[in-house]
Amino acid sequence: MVSLADLGQPAKNIARLIFLIIIIAVLVAIFQSTKDLLISKGILPATINHKKLFVQNLNFDYKITRVIDGDTIQIKRLDGKIIENTSKEMKVRLIGINSPESVDPRRPVECFGKEASSHMKSLAQGKVAALEYDFTQSKFDDYGRLLAYVFIKDSGVADKNVRMLNEEMVKDGYAYEYTYNYPYKYQSQFKWLEGFARENYIGLWSSNTCSGLKTPIAPPVN
Repeated sequence: MVSLADLGQPAKNIARLIFLIIIIAVLVAIFQSTKDLLISKGILPATINHKKLFVQNLNFDYKITRVIDGDTIQIKRLDGKIIENTSKEMKVRLIGINSPESVDPRRPVECFGKEASSHMKSLAQGKVAALEYDFTQSKFDDYGRLLAYVFIKDSGVADKNVRMLNEEMVKDGYAYEYTYNYPYKYQSQFKWLEGFARENYIGLWSSNTCSGLKTPIAPPVN
């Protein structure tokens, strides 16, 4: 058996390089498997590569014409065509989040509901948007709204600045993570973001606002 000492210097260098590559590959594999486990447990967030998504899947074909509340918007196609063979303008319910109620006539206005709507308007109103559907969810909800992840960017801004509205609302403390029936693509990401917002008392998690509760706002006393 040939030992390292029997090799010439060039061969020794090559052997050391191969050994180093093997060690690095093993460490990367261990890191990735550990990371995947932590993500699955909700300890680490799943990374959303907006740049990659834009290049591969996203088409910014829509404009946000109206913000309904903190988790629902209305869109139209930039080319004026019918959306999903249904209508020229459609409401979109954002997958994976639930903001406090502010406009539902069947329910009282909840704590931070108006603030959530205002924040969504500041993020989304008039923006060019792209939709990503999730095969784990229905395409429409029971009210005929599209179910999607909504990505926005300012006109003329580089693709790397693409943001997901669903993600922004949870991260900024204006919406809760919400799982309806089945796990969805970005569930671990949103759960982690909600936990981060809660632990840092951001938005509706602050003791100065709602402390994370959906307590309806009391009507003014006359």
